[in-house]
Amino acid sequence: MNRFKFSNATLASNLKPPPEGVSQVIVWDTETRGLGAYRGQSGAGTFFVHYRVGPRQRKKAIGRINEITVAEARQQCLELIVAAKQGRDVVEERNKTLQKQITLGDAYNAYTKSLERKGASTNTLRLNKSNWNAMIARYSNRELHRIGRADVVSWHTSWGKRGPTRANQGARLLRTIYNHTYKSVEGLPPNPCIAIEYFKERETRRVVTWGELPSWISKVEALPNPIRKAYWKLLLFSGLRMTDAATIRWADIHDDILHRPNPKGGRTKAFNLPITRQLRSILEEVRQSSGLLFPGSPWVFPAESKQGHVLNMREKTAFPKVSPHDIRRTYATACAEAGVDPYTIKLLLNHVADGSDVTARYIKPSYSHVIHAAQSVADFIEARISNC
Repeated sequence: MNRFKFSNATLASNLKPPPEGVSQVIVWDTETRGLGAYRGQSGAGTFFVHYRVGPRQRKKAIGRINEITVAEARQQCLELIVAAKQGRDVVEERNKTLQKQITLGDAYNAYTKSLERKGASTNTLRLNKSNWNAMIARYSNRELHRIGRADVVSWHTSWGKRGPTRANQGARLLRTIYNHTYKSVEGLPPNPCIAIEYFKERETRRVVTWGELPSWISKVEALPNPIRKAYWKLLLFSGLRMTDAATIRWADIHDDILHRPNPKGGRTKAFNLPITRQLRSILEEVRQSSGLLFPGSPWVFPAESKQGHVLNMREKTAFPKVSPHDIRRTYATACAEAGVDPYTIKLLLNHVADGSDVTARYIKPSYSHVIHAAQSVADFIEARISNC
């Protein structure tokens, strides 16, 4: 057990990130009994107090190392321990008071601010706000600890009038808001959303089959808008999500790399997509069209929209039953059939690796491997268009 007298210097030298395979490192102060600090793989570390109230042991985080001083941490530690010797559990008292004060609206605002700090994507924040306003906001003044299982079941049932998918989105958002608060406020009842039985959602996970692909690409080529035509072709040869493709700026293109700075999941999920021969041809094609129709636009796919780029990409006349995500699934299918290994497919699609897959954490493919895989997939798709 690592013990030393806490100071800015000793904490900086002794509280290092834990080695691989260890979740956190804990150190203890020799000056103030019960005061400790822990640090995970990221961040400067956090002060905490370990103390006993009667037969119960308590552990309370009291502040990040870069936000409060060692003297302030010691003072808070002493206050908690003195109160505990008097039989008072200050943390429990504060939590009971906090429970009565926190409303569902407060919890939603705190969760949203947390997402913003973590760099959540604009699309995520927009969807949450839409579902909040449409379904949950009317209950924003309800105290969180007074929301019961019967309440959330009744709410979810009423939301079903909006459709099963929308109702389930509202329920998942409510569950996540509650869980976010539950982590920081002790004493809250278990999440009442465990009582919700989610509606069965219609299965729409279709792909454009190889037999359908030539006909579909012919319809794309016949689109009167050259920018929308190039957009759909880029989806097919990149596998990008609808918004990731629609929000490409010319500044995001660097030599043979297409950078996506704020994809689904936020800025922490930023990634680079190799520019294959087919993608380069599509980008050159749209540069000419966008330069004529929208001179000076920073967007690769500009449009007469508030945002300045294409939105709501559905072709209601040419191919109304095909969505951008259908094309993404078609690209993923091409990856598999072209012989790309599952780990590289995840990289190309910017999918998060399963945390239980230890092997995935060891594999770090070289860029040359990834670009070779991307090119093989693009060639595979091109061959399917030509051969069918």
